[in-house]
Amino acid sequence: MTRPTDREIERAVERAWDQLDAGIAREVAAPLRELLARGVDDADRADLQHLIGMACEELGDREGMATAWLETLRLDIADDDAPGLGAAEFERVVADALDELPAEVLEHLRNVPVLADERPSAEMVADGTDPRILGLFHGVPMPDGSTLGSGSAGTIHLFVRNIAAVSADEADLREQIRVTVLHETAHYFGFDEDGLRRLGLD
Repeated sequence: MTRPTDREIERAVERAWDQLDAGIAREVAAPLRELLARGVDDADRADLQHLIGMACEELGDREGMATAWLETLRLDIADDDAPGLGAAEFERVVADALDELPAEVLEHLRNVPVLADERPSAEMVADGTDPRILGLFHGVPMPDGSTLGSGSAGTIHLFVRNIAAVSADEADLREQIRVTVLHETAHYFGFDEDGLRRLGLD
């Protein structure tokens, strides 16, 4: 069995994304698993497993999703060489992003911790969190919380190494941190993905 060429892998990844966008996830996994069986390097293996996990998620196959995404997480950790910022500088960029918000918005965020984690934990991934997600608001959005009388504001997680992995250079990294902070803040205020796209925060 011959190893797939780089172009063959690239075409398969493009096709998988097109199929996911078109809502035909059932056609994604089989050709990607065939490529994996033929042998690929770890970076390509991580990308293919990530797409398989996305397809499984769409199909409601939680076991298949967890298996694929935990392998993605393992491979991404092993192959992590993206440059990043020091912890203090990362916190400063986060603070600068929050400072863009109006004072009344910041008042609502006063009890919402913003945590910087390397990546989602294995437990989070096994429970359905995308291992390559850049940020996550965990909790009850403010509009629902006020209706439900929730006493917990929730938490915003920023995944440092995932943000670094999608950044082209330091300037892009700073912008990715900024957009991720504002994206997850908007989730707290009840915006869904369509609303975030309209705000330019997708």
